[in-house]
Amino acid sequence: MYSMPRTRQDIKHERATSPIASVMPGTMEPPPPVAPSKRRRLDTQSTTQSITQSVAPSFVRSLAPSAESRPHKDDDGEPIFMEMKRGPDSFRSGRQGTPGSQTADTSFGQLQQSFAHPTFAGIGQKQKACNDTLGDLQTLGVSHVAALPELVLVGDQSSGKSSLMSGLARVNLPRSAGVCTRCPLHIRLISSKSDNWSCTVSLQRDYDFQPQPNRKPRTSDVTAANPFPPWVKMSHRNIETFKTIFDPSEIEGVLRWAQIAILNHTKNFELFIPDEGFIAKNNSLDVAASETEAQFSPNIVALEMKGPGLPDLSFYDLPGVFQSPEKEEDEYIVKVVKNLTREYIKRKKAIIMWALPMNVDLENSITLPIIREAKAADRTIGVMTKADQLPPQNIPNWLTKFRDEKKLIGHGFFATSRPPDQLLEDVAKWEELFFTHRADGSSPWPTEFDDFLDRCGVEVLLKYLSSKLGEAFAESLPSIKETVYRRLTVVQSELAALPELPVNVEHEVKRSLVQFLSQVKISMKDTRFSSEWNTLNSQFQACIFKIKPTCKVKDSELQTIDLSGGDSEATPTPSRRPRPSDSTMRNVATPSRRQRQDDPVTPTPTPIKREDFPPSSVSRASSIVSATESHSLGPFSRYASLGRLAMDIRDIRSRILRNKRPGMPRDLVPDEVRETLCLDAVKKWEEPLRTYVDKTEELLKRTINDALQESLGTLRRRLIFNECQEYLEEFIQSTVVDQTARLTDMFNNETYQLYMMNDDVFHRYKAEEMEQLKRVRGIIRLKALTLLDWGYTANRRLEDMSEEEKTKERKMLETQLPKIGKDPFDTEIEVAGFVRGYYMMAAARFVEGVTLNVNASLLRAFREEQLDMRFDEVFNIYSHSDPRQYARLMEEDEETAKKREQFKGETEKLERAMHSIIELEKVSGGTSFGYPNVTIVNSDSELEESLFV
Repeated sequence: MYSMPRTRQDIKHERATSPIASVMPGTMEPPPPVAPSKRRRLDTQSTTQSITQSVAPSFVRSLAPSAESRPHKDDDGEPIFMEMKRGPDSFRSGRQGTPGSQTADTSFGQLQQSFAHPTFAGIGQKQKACNDTLGDLQTLGVSHVAALPELVLVGDQSSGKSSLMSGLARVNLPRSAGVCTRCPLHIRLISSKSDNWSCTVSLQRDYDFQPQPNRKPRTSDVTAANPFPPWVKMSHRNIETFKTIFDPSEIEGVLRWAQIAILNHTKNFELFIPDEGFIAKNNSLDVAASETEAQFSPNIVALEMKGPGLPDLSFYDLPGVFQSPEKEEDEYIVKVVKNLTREYIKRKKAIIMWALPMNVDLENSITLPIIREAKAADRTIGVMTKADQLPPQNIPNWLTKFRDEKKLIGHGFFATSRPPDQLLEDVAKWEELFFTHRADGSSPWPTEFDDFLDRCGVEVLLKYLSSKLGEAFAESLPSIKETVYRRLTVVQSELAALPELPVNVEHEVKRSLVQFLSQVKISMKDTRFSSEWNTLNSQFQACIFKIKPTCKVKDSELQTIDLSGGDSEATPTPSRRPRPSDSTMRNVATPSRRQRQDDPVTPTPTPIKREDFPPSSVSRASSIVSATESHSLGPFSRYASLGRLAMDIRDIRSRILRNKRPGMPRDLVPDEVRETLCLDAVKKWEEPLRTYVDKTEELLKRTINDALQESLGTLRRRLIFNECQEYLEEFIQSTVVDQTARLTDMFNNETYQLYMMNDDVFHRYKAEEMEQLKRVRGIIRLKALTLLDWGYTANRRLEDMSEEEKTKERKMLETQLPKIGKDPFDTEIEVAGFVRGYYMMAAARFVEGVTLNVNASLLRAFREEQLDMRFDEVFNIYSHSDPRQYARLMEEDEETAKKREQFKGETEKLERAMHSIIELEKVSGGTSFGYPNVTIVNSDSELEESLFV
């Protein structure tokens, strides 16, 4: 189709026209009627559901279909092309699209049809306000709450993105490779009535820098869970204003320094502010760029530009995708940049601007597979760059893309030409002339593309982008408002749940501490604590008596008797004569052992059992053994075998012979033998004593912490709670260390030398031990000489025997033992009885002393005033102190304070977002429906009160 050549006046008129004016209703006539056979019918049922199931209660969808709301089917026929008629205010004066032009979204002026509620019916006519509101929401960083429509510029490295971005922003932005390709940019353009131009550069940090020590990231570090190593996602966004400038010529340098600052995450960004920061003043850009902490960052450098004639638009520019880095060590950045591009492209509300240069084949694009993988082709706008470098042989290929015969992307293609050697003030005019026919009909732009001149030039692209972005935002606005409001109520509820500072801080601190100290005393005297500690004492006592040294009374290969505790065991050895089974030699109270027959010979006696005492004995031994029987060993169970096989009558004889001086009588035992055996026995108390102290400390800590929770539980988020815990831990640790030292002294006293003062108690214990040893030894001797039936057992507990059985056994031993003569090991048996008797006396003395000392020293410190005095020294409970100290104690702990600040920050962002949406409603002439009244806060300072009342 022939297009009339354009005049200079036409060009001037178009360039002076606001982008908004070009997309007002009526700029394009509706298409002619389509034959009934070609019409697509609307699903009335789905339309009805879209009304009744409105996303937001304040916005009811109209019957008019929104943009691209028709369901797509795989079997859809050929598209119906609309004939574009020339309107009085068309995009290009004297130019008209043809039926061959792309059909996707060509009616730029029908924006109002996409709004869902009458409240927003006028927003389509207020595109500037719409895009301004969207820019506000993007800057606030509320996309984590509600998905926002956004423009995202992507493409391969060296695809002409930088020139395109400069054209869209109408300002000179860095175009060379290097630092500009190492982090995303967010550019927001705001048209203002003022003649002044300004640009505020800020750093938007969503990720924290957490490198691994002493090594750079590797390709293997890049995973689905960790897409941007060494950067880790934070829970909230931090925004820092870098610098505001008023001269467009400064923007390139400021932008480069801002990106260097964002790549040095751990350093103060103010060091990199041009003409102000120390590093910026003393280093060149190239040097600073080569010394950054990170080679890449997913954090954003944001530019907000205000000035006359700027399009009301905001978009993201991502680093170009590439295949091979300059350095092998930067190979991981290839995957990271792809992940970043994928992250933005997969956002459902994102409109993708795909930059592809016309001087290379489209099939070589690295970005296209990422777009297809994210199923974002229908949301993509193809922007052909470097149209002035189009090789003639590639014209047919690009004509195919313009015609979109393969439906490659949803929004079709645009062509741009922005040579980097052109000045900013000249490049727009140059592009106009490039795509325009001269008076003689010639043009540097091939005539084959005449049918698509309505898709050529950055200015046309800007209008289309502004239209589509506003349309998408207006369509999403009801759900955005509801989502933001719901999140705001949740955050406000969380914020209200955090404790507030009490009115009278000093009184609250002192009252809480006095209550805690009182609760400690009550808990220490409580029956629950006393019962638990008494059980621990009994278990400790049972353990100490349990590990009394056992004695092997065997003196031949015929039989082994292991005398342990209160019981004896015999293990028969091979014999030519028949012998009873082992079951007759074991405790009758153990059925499982009675069932075993003819155990083979073993050099190790069978497990030990408790020793019994004559019921007539009135000594303390009976009560001690009874306690041992009645209490489990609990945490001391692992020490139950410490005393097993501690003595052997043959070993005792060897010790006596080694220590006896020449000429000494045979039955005279050197004192060293008795003392060594006694001290060896009591040295085994060290480990049980350590366990006893540890368990007492655990019980003490648990009781005190319960008192702390009960008294100060409501203040657990305050510093007073944490400091009380710290000082309690310190006090408990100090008192336990002192107590351990005292108990260690007691243990060292017992193991220093054999010592006794209460001879009566010792002789009573020794007599009981001798009685048992001689009884078992005598039975073994008689059975070995076949004077006693093999079925008779010596392991039977005396208290399990009837009086008749005891009398019978006693008479039997008195009758039979004289027949076999004196026991050759009677001296060794006496030594064993001496050691076991001394052990029992020392054990009773030790257990009594340990538990008494713990009660009178360690526990006393908490029952009386020692803890009170310590806390008074620290917190001045009973005296006056600086009020600032009490205020400090009632401050929140670090975690809660951080959470509170996060909630405050998010509340402020969401309140500002709601404020922007409500202001947009006002501009459109609507009112807010379905939500509480909102108090408008016209201030950029921190919002002290909630907007909702």
